[in-house]
Amino acid sequence: MIRLTVVLRLLLRISGVLALALGIALWTGHGYQYLKVHMWLGFVLTFDLLLLAIVAIFARVQPVLGLVSIVWAASVPVIGIAQMRIVPGSNHWMIEVLHFILGLGAIALGESLAKRALLRLRSGV
Repeated sequence: MIRLTVVLRLLLRISGVLALALGIALWTGHGYQYLKVHMWLGFVLTFDLLLLAIVAIFARVQPVLGLVSIVWAASVPVIGIAQMRIVPGSNHWMIEVLHFILGLGAIALGESLAKRALLRLRSGV
């Protein structure tokens, strides 16, 4: 399970950085042709967070953190997909900021879960 956690953590980092970079490009009006790649990377990121939450729960990391991460993983794509229909017009930037914060939070939660799970797994507790 240690190897799985390390691979998931690496995948989280790669997909997270790439999704953020493409998201920023989209936000600034560039790279619209890469929207589907951004969405795919977001799916990989959130699925990865979900898997890390499950690993962390089995490693006996705080169950609340795992449950919050599962809910968080579901909220990122929901807001991301629906953002074009939520708050249209001049206030649309608020949904974009929310989606950005949720994406950053997904990366941070995944890192935290991976770190805590690895500590528990390596200590054998």
